Amino acid sequence: MDNPIIAVLFWLMLASIIVGSFYFTRRMMKKKKQYDERFVYNDHLARSYSWMGSLGVIFVAWFLSLVVFKSMTAFWLISAIYMGHMISYMIGAMIANSRN
Repeated sequence: MDNPIIAVLFWLMLASIIVGSFYFTRRMMKKKKQYDERFVYNDHLARSYSWMGSLGVIFVAWFLSLVVFKSMTAFWLISAIYMGHMISYMIGAMIANSRN
C-alpha cells in the first residue's frame, strides 16, 4: 500500500469490524438472556486456558528470537508484546477483584 491514507483507512475499517462483531454479538446474547451460570463458567475457563496458551506462544517466540534469529529488534518487540499481555492481565485482575 503506497498511499498511507488508504492503509490507515484499511486498519480503521478492520478494527471497526472486529469491535463491532464483538459488541453486537454480546448485545444480542444479553437480549436473549443466554448468559447463564454454565455459560459464564465455561467462558471464564476457556479464557484462562487461552491466556496460558498465548503466554506459552510468547515464550517460544521469545526463545526463537534470541537463539535462532539472533535479532535484538525481534526480542524487544516480543518483550513489548509480553509487557502488554501482562499489563492487560493486571488491569483485568484489578477490575475482577473490585467487583468481588
